[in-house]
Amino acid sequence: MGGRRGGSILALLAALACVGWGGTTARHVAWTAVDFFPPDIARQVRKYHKRFDAGISRGLSAPPAWRAGPPGSLPKALDSQIRRCAADLRKPVPLEDLVEQIGVLAVMVLDANDPLAVIHEDEREAEYSKGYRSYVDSILNRVRLVYYGQDRALITGGAVDSTVAAALARSDSLYSFVGEEFYRTGQLRDWRTLDDRSVTFGVAGVSLSRALTDLANLVAFIWHQGGGQVPTPQPTPLGHVGPTITSTLDGGFPERDEPGRGIPAMPKSNITLPPP
Repeated sequence: MGGRRGGSILALLAALACVGWGGTTARHVAWTAVDFFPPDIARQVRKYHKRFDAGISRGLSAPPAWRAGPPGSLPKALDSQIRRCAADLRKPVPLEDLVEQIGVLAVMVLDANDPLAVIHEDEREAEYSKGYRSYVDSILNRVRLVYYGQDRALITGGAVDSTVAAALARSDSLYSFVGEEFYRTGQLRDWRTLDDRSVTFGVAGVSLSRALTDLANLVAFIWHQGGGQVPTPQPTPLGHVGPTITSTLDGGFPERDEPGRGIPAMPKSNITLPPP
């Protein structure tokens, strides 16, 4: 019993040191997700943009234990915030107040999709967590965020529990890949040595896109609970110019067919990511 209790304390301390994406990433994804909110609530968010930003700031400054997975209280806090927003809309509360609460919700949804905020099993995590946060902040202009589409089981069926559980499970499945990539050479790598072909880039792209999708769908659920209309948005990736893309996107890198420029400096990775 004492050993388990001691392990829980150590895990909680790790959680306190490694919670959540940085503020730059949180704001970037939260505001990108607004494009996929139901149009009526999206207009309110843009109208009361200062309240939305205030909510994001509140979420980022929440007690660390409320932003971390077990033994932290993130699952409970996220579920409570979802249901609070839905209940507030039915009261109703002033829309600007709801907008601020959605800002708080945005941070919790991002935390639920951050592997390093949800899981704390790697004893080396404290050594690379800040580096990973800095790395993700640095690649935002190169990561293509993708909206994966509406979840009708959540929006009209109220499947809140399964939505939260799925987010946490995805983060669990991706967690080990971050540490493996930081130690792929046998020692801790500086985050500045990671490039866009690294596994960390893929983990960030999947995690942030899923966070965007979860947030948009949860806001749609909340809006639907208050009787609001929830039309189907078009799944358009960030940075796309021209007609809306609704077909499957091709992956890879534009320069992949160019002649090689020598032997890669890093050994080839054998890490295989699970599907997004």
